[in-house]
Formats: sequence, C-alpha cells, structure tokens
Amino acid sequence: MYTIGIDIGGTKIKFGMFDGNSQLVKENQIRTPKEAIVENMIDALKELVQDEKIQGIGVASAGIVDFHNGVIKSCPNLHALANVPIQDMLEDAFHVSVVVGNDANCAALAEGTAGAARAVSSYICVTLGTGIGGGIILNNELVHGNSGYGGEVGHMTIVPDGLVCGCGRKGCWEAYASGKALERMISIESDLASKNYQPEDVFKNYTKDASCKSVVDQYLEYLSIGLINLQYLFDPEMIVIGGGVIDSSKYWWSELEEKMAATASVPIVLQQAHLKNNASMIGASSLVKQGK
Repeated sequence: MYTIGIDIGGTKIKFGMFDGNSQLVKENQIRTPKEAIVENMIDALKELVQDEKIQGIGVASAGIVDFHNGVIKSCPNLHALANVPIQDMLEDAFHVSVVVGNDANCAALAEGTAGAARAVSSYICVTLGTGIGGGIILNNELVHGNSGYGGEVGHMTIVPDGLVCGCGRKGCWEAYASGKALERMISIESDLASKNYQPEDVFKNYTKDASCKSVVDQYLEYLSIGLINLQYLFDPEMIVIGGGVIDSSKYWWSELEEKMAATASVPIVLQQAHLKNNASMIGASSLVKQGK
C-alpha cells in the first residue's frame, strides 16, 4: 500500500506516491489553478494513482491551517482555498484518511527525520517559495502555537509601514524576501524586465551583471535580516532553508553566509534543506503514518 504526499504551492502543486519504506516511487505536478483547486487536484491524483491501493493522503499547504478539521483558514497566496473543506473532499473522492498540515511544518518534520536537521532537536525550517513559511521544532516537537499560527515567520514586520503584503499588512518579511518579492524587484529594474529575466536568470548572472547583483544583494539583505531575527528570538541549534528559491542556492549561498556572519553577533548554524523542494511533499506523506 502506498501513501500520497501533496504540496500545494502558490505556483504549482506537487504529488508524490511513497512506498512502505517512505521511498518516492512516482510523482507528478500541475500548475496551481486560479479556481476549483481541489477539483483539479483530485483529477491529477487519480491520474497518478490509477489502480494502485493507497493507505492515506497527506496535504501540505501554505497558510494558516486548521489541522483538526482539515481546512486552510487563510492563505495570502491561495485565496481560493480559504475555508474549502479539502480533507472532506479528498476523503470522499478516494475513501481513505486525509491529513492536512502547513507546508513549512511538513518540511520541518521531514528535514528532522530524513534531512539536514537529523542531528539536532531544536531547529527552524524556513521555506522560500511564492511566500515565506516557517516550521519550528522545539525538543523534537512541532510548535503549533495556541491557535495554529506558530511558525508564520513570513509575516513578522521587518520594515515598519513598508510594502503591502498579500496578507494585507505592511512591511512583512514575505513582501521583501520571498520568490514573489524577488519577481517584484526584477520588474522594477527596467533592463532586467526588458529581458524578461526570471529569478533563476538573475541569480545566474549575479557576478556578471550590475543590475542582477544589485537585485540579489538587496534580496539577500532582507533575507538575512529575517533569519537573524529568528536566531535571536528562538536561539535554535540550526536554521534550515528550503523551498523553491533554494534550487538556485549555488549562486548565492556563500554570499548569504558571509552577510549573516558580518551582521549577527551570535553564532548561526545555517543549512540548506537536504530534501530540497520536496521536503513539504515528503513531510505531508509522513503525516499519514503519524496520523497527525
């Protein structure tokens, strides 16, 4: 019997089928639709599963997740999912148990069991994608917080009265250091916008083009501010960085480490997610076995 892990992102939705040894045996992805998101997920998942027997489905999504009822209460980058009964809809379609969790929490769990944080018991996993998510592990336990908001690090203010975030507030870290923020920075650099540069192009040309260097340096400055804040606030043994942006880390990782070392007055252990951009999907699958 297989378990399914689904990672719902602002740009794409990833599906993975895992065997009894938690090994990924089959995967698929679709662009995140503007509407009827769950209905499209069901169609894509049926195509992936076909006639195979599955034990359960774990779903990882950005936003504030009502873990007990399987509902996303709010998500700045996925408004169409707010209060949609994802758990009930998937259970009705596949007749198996379904567990819904926050994507960064799922990534944190996966990195702790099979990734970069296996050797520590208290760490923070930050996911850099369309938005910014966070999963906090304290003494090997996931911190949900009183109302499920624990780990929503993307919405801490780093610029008072700054840019408007997708959540409606101003100056959030997500508005300055997410993948979406990086796209905004590129769009206002006329020479980069005229070339239709994407974040990957800007990172690749970081050392070759002055405009690219300016954008990346600004991005890393905001990224480092948030990471240093987290270190001072929680004093974790390690901060693990994952999400889609990490796929380009070979172009900027050393610069980030140097910037943080020069700015912070406390030691910070920074690690790239070993499971890369699959961490949330893997963690979602593990929710099925944990039953939580």
